Amino acid sequence: MALSKGSKVFLVLTLLAVSLVGGGLVYVDWLLSGDGGDGEPISVEVEQGATAASIGEQLEELGVVRSALAFRLVARSRSLDSQLQAGTYELAVGSSVDEAIDGLLEGPAEPETYRFRVEEGLSVQQTLDRLAEQTPYTVEEFRAILDQRSLSLPQWVPDLDSFGPEVREPYEGLLFPQTYEVFADTTAEAILQRMVDELIRIAGPLVQEHLSTIEAVGLTPYEALVLASLVERETQVDGERPTVAGVIYNRLEIGMLLQIDATVLYALGEHKDRVLNEDLEVESPYNTYRVAGLPPTPISGMGAAALAAAYQPEAHTFFYYVLAPDCTANHVFSETLNEHNRNVARYRDRDCG
Repeated sequence: MALSKGSKVFLVLTLLAVSLVGGGLVYVDWLLSGDGGDGEPISVEVEQGATAASIGEQLEELGVVRSALAFRLVARSRSLDSQLQAGTYELAVGSSVDEAIDGLLEGPAEPETYRFRVEEGLSVQQTLDRLAEQTPYTVEEFRAILDQRSLSLPQWVPDLDSFGPEVREPYEGLLFPQTYEVFADTTAEAILQRMVDELIRIAGPLVQEHLSTIEAVGLTPYEALVLASLVERETQVDGERPTVAGVIYNRLEIGMLLQIDATVLYALGEHKDRVLNEDLEVESPYNTYRVAGLPPTPISGMGAAALAAAYQPEAHTFFYYVLAPDCTANHVFSETLNEHNRNVARYRDRDCG
């Protein structure tokens, strides 16, 4: 039967509608799907307060998904906005919308980190050696940063350019020793600044709370830092540190030479098990056997216990100490030189194997 003209028009329109609907469904499916393979991994940074709409635009621009609109509509149906966390995500280029949303719902990737440790009592040079062993950077790279004078230091530290030529290392004592954890991409400068910042964090409250204690013997906060380094090098026993600090305070108050072996070793620039009589004659502002008062800078990094002892010394009448005969790291303290000499003679020949 032949169709009328009107019937022919209706049939054409019907077929066209079916075609458009079918083609539209194919297009929507294409927008939602990915490339069907493992795309190139890419890091996506999600800022605090980001919405699914803004993330969709970012993902479309990066090629993670094909359509920001399709992403937003599906993300809304899956309540992504209420679950989205700030952070760095590892997604893949050419993902489907569902794959991208699944990746975001898993939460941000844990950033790669590593740890390094710097022990108490090390000089700056020894500290840089330790850093070079445990970080991606060389001693020369760390040294170049120190030479640039670009680190932000505590306000109570003198201008490093004001130090004279007798000061071998202006940064001595400013790189706080402890165990640190940093991101894998942390720069060498940021590592050094982190160590200085830790010194500020530990020393800051001591400066505020106990400034009157150090000022009573004419010390500045920087000189207290110097004193703390002497305490660090003189005893390994935390419980003794306030007592050793008290000895140094007592000597400073009467103008007595500090006569600390560790300062002689620093002046010599070498490690020795025992300081010899001829070593005591070394010409250096760090030789406290010849020069009164404190050295011009710290002689090492110091831990929190030594810092606390420098600001809170034990009040006593001791002026001398010597290693105890029990082969521990403990000391025996005395008030007079005669008593000290007897202790030295008594303990000089101890055999600790």
